[in-house]
Amino acid sequence: MADTVSLAAKPPPNPEGLTGRHFFEVFGDALTENLFLRNLVIVLGGSCMLLCIVVVRLAGKPPIVIRVDNIGDPLAFTNVKIQNAVTGPEVRNFAEHFTRYLLAWDLYTQTRDIDTAFRMMTPDAAQKTYQKLNAMNADSFTKERSIRTAIRIAEIDVEKDTPEIVRVKLRGTRFYSSYTDKDFKKEITFEDTFVARKVDRSLKTPWGLLVDDWQESIFKETP
Repeated sequence: MADTVSLAAKPPPNPEGLTGRHFFEVFGDALTENLFLRNLVIVLGGSCMLLCIVVVRLAGKPPIVIRVDNIGDPLAFTNVKIQNAVTGPEVRNFAEHFTRYLLAWDLYTQTRDIDTAFRMMTPDAAQKTYQKLNAMNADSFTKERSIRTAIRIAEIDVEKDTPEIVRVKLRGTRFYSSYTDKDFKKEITFEDTFVARKVDRSLKTPWGLLVDDWQESIFKETP
């Protein structure tokens, strides 16, 4: 009887290789893989954040412009001052854009357009022009009549072109209409003269010009 009780009290022998251990590592491989995947996700997430920061920083840099000839071969700068000079077509393009920004009043874009025109002027000229626009009641006229304006430019004449300045005379007609009143029509035939300083090209002055003086003469106004 004593022998029977003694045999029943002995624990079963451990399987081979598990001496002293009380469990089987059934999920060991899965736990290892999960740990590896977790670390991989952390590394990839950190890399994505770093790449996003680099892309944002690079997006703020100006583009690199390379001049090419007619067949696409790159051209080297031989005389920076001469090749950076303002050309006649650029002066006319500047005059057209400046006039449209300043005088093509539109109920929805007037503030933005005039601010753009002021950035194309020297600070003193912008202040004087602001006072002239106030005298013309530009803001109240545009808002009260819900104005939209089309400008037809008839002639752009570069009267003087020196290494320091250009003087341009521009003639055209402004056609006013209204977003709300289909019967409202008005036309102004005008002649603008402005003097622009030649400045170094930059992101703020891509044309290499800043208007230093602006004058306008009205030839005809109907009705």
